[in-house]
Amino acid sequence: MENSNLRGSVDEEIVMKTGKVAGIGLAAGSVWGALVSMLPDGPQVGSKVKYPQLIRTGKVCGHYAASFAVIGATYVGVEQALEKYRMKDIFNGVAAGFATGAVMGFRVGSSRTAFLSGSAIALTSLLLDVTGMRTTYEEEKGHH
Repeated sequence: MENSNLRGSVDEEIVMKTGKVAGIGLAAGSVWGALVSMLPDGPQVGSKVKYPQLIRTGKVCGHYAASFAVIGATYVGVEQALEKYRMKDIFNGVAAGFATGAVMGFRVGSSRTAFLSGSAIALTSLLLDVTGMRTTYEEEKGHH
């Protein structure tokens, strides 16, 4: 492994797509977190804290932003890596879905939750791939 170069072994396209999706996840999660923080039954902040609503909004936004970024980056990163190093088939989405669900389940701290959420997202991805549901971008890309 004298001449091994980590940068050469990682495809830049995968890194760019994963980073783009993580950024979109951060933005979408922040917006969603801001909306959730406005709910009256949301998480409360101690009364001795200065600017309690701002603290509450920041914490909720951060939690949702991190979750959305992890979900998007895990799914796209695994799917793109499998597509690059294997071939494009239906099981790439299934594996990416399971990895995504497992990561989110482990964030909760339970192996059982990781397995169940991974299975649920894998099944959802499988159903979407089998039924042929595509985004407009994917449809346009396929016609050219």
